[in-house]
Amino acid sequence: MSAATLTQTIGRTLAELRQSRGWTLKTLSEATGVSVPVLSKIENNQTGISFETAMKIMGSLSLSLDELTGDKREPALVSGRRAINPAGTALKIPSMGRSYELFATELRQKRMVPMITTVDVHSAEEWGPLSRHDGEEWMYVLDGSIELHTELYAPLTMKAGDSVYIDSGMGHAMVALNDAPARVLSVYAGTGAPFGMPHSDG
Repeated sequence: MSAATLTQTIGRTLAELRQSRGWTLKTLSEATGVSVPVLSKIENNQTGISFETAMKIMGSLSLSLDELTGDKREPALVSGRRAINPAGTALKIPSMGRSYELFATELRQKRMVPMITTVDVHSAEEWGPLSRHDGEEWMYVLDGSIELHTELYAPLTMKAGDSVYIDSGMGHAMVALNDAPARVLSVYAGTGAPFGMPHSDG
């Protein structure tokens, strides 16, 4: 599924969900923390949806990726499933100051979500509100160097080859330390995750 198709599907599903609950856009805004104008544009496919906004909506409404994209398929009973991503085929979702590459997106109800975040922000303020979501997460710096900010620990400097395992419910943000963007591989494990994280800033 392309990012454009995903955005269109999210808008349609969100509108149908809101209407089925008898909610106004204002009610949905209060439930998700996303402004009415942004929600309206998403529903009408007038704007792309940022990764953070999608995570916030899904986390607030307890939606999985299957539910958000309207995928009604029953999960496979066969345990030997697999997903292959040849180079360059990850689902890319741009966002402010960072972008995401999501892998194995054709697999539903995954217990783990692998992704690569390209970080091009240079201060915690530029990142925005700390990201937080259910579950646990392992991060490995592929290229460049970052400073990992968390709400419970002092900033942690990490260079290529360094890794960290965190409780994802602890607020966190990544800052690139050099002029060039940094790339970080993350593997998220949790229940009910839409793409990988139920909600972030958005």
